[in-house]
Amino acid sequence: MNEKYANDIVSNWHYDDVYSFYDMAADEDDLRIFTDTKNWQNIIRAVLNENDELVGWASFYTENDEFWLSLGLRPDLTGQRLGEEFVSECVKYAISQYKLIKPTIKLAVALFNRRAIKVYQRAGFIETNKTIKNTHIGQVDFIEMEKHIAH
Repeated sequence: MNEKYANDIVSNWHYDDVYSFYDMAADEDDLRIFTDTKNWQNIIRAVLNENDELVGWASFYTENDEFWLSLGLRPDLTGQRLGEEFVSECVKYAISQYKLIKPTIKLAVALFNRRAIKVYQRAGFIETNKTIKNTHIGQVDFIEMEKHIAH
């Protein structure tokens, strides 16, 4: 991640309808974490395509010995059947670049985001837990998903 990519994501990436929940500028806590340049060292990564165009971002971190993935695909690329490849490439990157304590990668997704849930399922993630999180729009139902990987 760098300043140019981060500014583009914060200023120009706007999702339609209920998915505006994922606009980076909408959530002060996410925005603070995302724009903290210390996080650009080994947590938050820009995802580029073969033409070096910014197509997404991914965040990789460990919490309580669990490895977590959080990601976002550029809004104009959503709904074009690119999600599974995007998620799979982020998983491959995680496996190759980070030391995973357990043979799983976890993520959390808002329950209303059915299209992302389907993408994660196609990429090999299974639902493991339901939770409620306090967010910038109030309490939101989330599901946690995980993918088992060769260790």
